Amino acid sequence: MVFTTACTHRPSTSALLEKGDFAYEYERYDEAARHYGMIVENYPGDWEGQYKLGLTLLELDRPEEARRALEVAMTSRPRDNDIADALAEAIYRTGDEADLFTFLNGQARETQTVYAHTRIARYAMYVGDPDTAKVAMETAIEIDGGRTAQPYLDAAIFAEELGDLDVAVRRLRQAYAIDPNNVEVRRRLIALGEVPGPTLGLPPGR
Repeated sequence: MVFTTACTHRPSTSALLEKGDFAYEYERYDEAARHYGMIVENYPGDWEGQYKLGLTLLELDRPEEARRALEVAMTSRPRDNDIADALAEAIYRTGDEADLFTFLNGQARETQTVYAHTRIARYAMYVGDPDTAKVAMETAIEIDGGRTAQPYLDAAIFAEELGDLDVAVRRLRQAYAIDPNNVEVRRRLIALGEVPGPTLGLPPGR
């Protein structure tokens, strides 16, 4: 009598990622979630699988599950802006405002980057807290130290959303002084009635 042993073949992580990525690209999110889910079931510490599963669950409007996956990914990559962005969005969609700002402020303290403070400002605007948004943007500007136009441009956009056009123009003029060739800065200045030229720029600062 001959006995045969059947072996169950487990797809490799790379194969599952490839299938998941293909399904995600074509917006077949249920299928993508199955592939990424197999990765994290077999390898719970796989940050990329957890991250991509989290993104997919967000597309499926399952923010609580997305949050859990993204929190695992975040433990492995605590300074990864893409993961932090996705996790912030997941927490925001759960409606847990206190946890959202605990996370955002923690990221800002840990990284001390312009981007982290701009992220705080963005979500503060989402929840209707313009005072927090203003403080966050002023901090971003201070951290940047006048090196780039981006935080001034972001501050101008937030100010314009709030209807504070004088502040928006001032921030755009500061951005223009740093980068006079910035297309978006010039476009917004012109839209607000300003004429780009050598005397338009203002010195950087809060």
